[in-house]
Amino acid sequence: MTAETIRPTMPERRFSGLPWLVVAAGLAAMYIPSFIDLFHGVWGTERNAHGPIVLVVACCYMFVRVRQLREDGLIERKPSPILGSLFLLMGLLCFVLGRSQTVLFMEAGSLIPILVGIVLLQFGRRTCRRLWFAFFFMLFMVPLPASVVDLLTQPLKIGVSYASELILRHLGYPIARSGVILYIGPYQLLVADACAGLNSLFTLEALGLLYMNLVRHQSLFRNLILAVLIVPISFTANTVRVMALALITFYLGDAAGQGFLHGFAGMLLFMVALALIIALDGLLRWMAVRYAKWRGVAVPEALPRQRLASSSVQDGTNFSMKLPLAAFIALLMVVSVGLVQLLVPHEVNVVKSGKFSEIIPTRFGDWHEVPSPFLQVNVNVEDGTDRSSDQPYDDVLGRTYVNSQGQMVMLALAYASEQTQDVKIHLPEVCYVAQGFNLKDQKRIELQMPEVKYAVNGSQFVASHQSRREAVTYWVRIGDGFPSGGLAARLKIFEDGMAGRVSDGILVRASSLLRENEKQSDAFSLQHRFLEDLQTAVRVKSPGLLVPA
Repeated sequence: MTAETIRPTMPERRFSGLPWLVVAAGLAAMYIPSFIDLFHGVWGTERNAHGPIVLVVACCYMFVRVRQLREDGLIERKPSPILGSLFLLMGLLCFVLGRSQTVLFMEAGSLIPILVGIVLLQFGRRTCRRLWFAFFFMLFMVPLPASVVDLLTQPLKIGVSYASELILRHLGYPIARSGVILYIGPYQLLVADACAGLNSLFTLEALGLLYMNLVRHQSLFRNLILAVLIVPISFTANTVRVMALALITFYLGDAAGQGFLHGFAGMLLFMVALALIIALDGLLRWMAVRYAKWRGVAVPEALPRQRLASSSVQDGTNFSMKLPLAAFIALLMVVSVGLVQLLVPHEVNVVKSGKFSEIIPTRFGDWHEVPSPFLQVNVNVEDGTDRSSDQPYDDVLGRTYVNSQGQMVMLALAYASEQTQDVKIHLPEVCYVAQGFNLKDQKRIELQMPEVKYAVNGSQFVASHQSRREAVTYWVRIGDGFPSGGLAARLKIFEDGMAGRVSDGILVRASSLLRENEKQSDAFSLQHRFLEDLQTAVRVKSPGLLVPA
């Protein structure tokens, strides 16, 4: 009779979902209000409508990927507390600053380092690396800063407009182009950011990368080729969309082009892009097969799924988070929500006392208003529309003045009572280029105004289009400063916001047409004198409107 050694069995640890529910509650307290605001804001516009779709797809992909890693035994429990804490704190800081100061790309993007930090604290680096694509894919939901979009989108819009005009003209349609404005028959179409911009390029790049990740090609070279060629695919799809809208408008009228068929053209964009991606992938596959047969080697297939034998597949040991850790993470999230409320600016600084039509006199100094014989490049928005990144102004004014010597100056004013990171003054350079002008001799200047102790920081340039040459002098006032460029404006708005102030903003622009052989310096001197007289007249009724009091 043999004796058997009986070893005590350890009780199996079961998965407890309570800590994860605590963390989920903290995330909900942070991001449900943010996502609601984004849905009613930038995610509700055609420019960023892909944001919530990318978020949902990324969450679904992460769920499927985690389940797949668990089935394959690739979920490990080797926490990285230092690195995880750094990512978590960085994400919380981005959320606090982004949410309180309406920096949307920081507010939405903060979710990524927070999730990375949680994974690092619970599972460690190796598991986090296996989830890299889910975190990378979430980047495509983040709204880009408007100044970055304007800078990068303009060449894309001009290129798409040029290609659409060239193709439709070759097909015999009566079409012309001025900048990003297409004229087809009796209709005028503005190629907007959503039709041919950076956001659609990012959406299509996300679509292509998701396709590549699901197909799982083994060849790195093939993946790189496909990723790079998504850029011309996006350009082609955008061109097809613009041509479709132009033809719809030409045959069915402006109402059809701006109605349901406009949205259908957006779906056409993605159908064309997906078809081109699949076709290109098929072509690369055919080339790889032909090359492999020529070399006499095996055809590379999709990457195989890696499996490890592990008892952790059957239990919930690796997924069980300690309740004190979960409670601490949730506490940090709740504290960050409270800090947001403390940092939100509440002091509104509005110096405008009425409508421009009441404040700006029709006669001042040696100047009087006349009907404008020229079409002015304006910043006008329709009355009654809500303020947005495309329509950021509460009040605008465009007039033409003449002095006793017959010299003419065109004035454009645009005012917004609240300047935020994504709803702020548009720079004139963007407006002129969008309407087909070429800019040259751009420079920063300092203008001395009457009874103002400091110089006004402004800009000057010469815009030309066909036979028209226009000298432009302008400045942008935000609060008590004169930022130069989009980044400087963002920094000024952020600085005022951290000080608890919501600043107003105004664009002051004077321009005049250059006659043949007329010197630019003479035109700029004339505009300077005009602006001096304007400031003298306006400061009586509304001090601090054009320049800080």
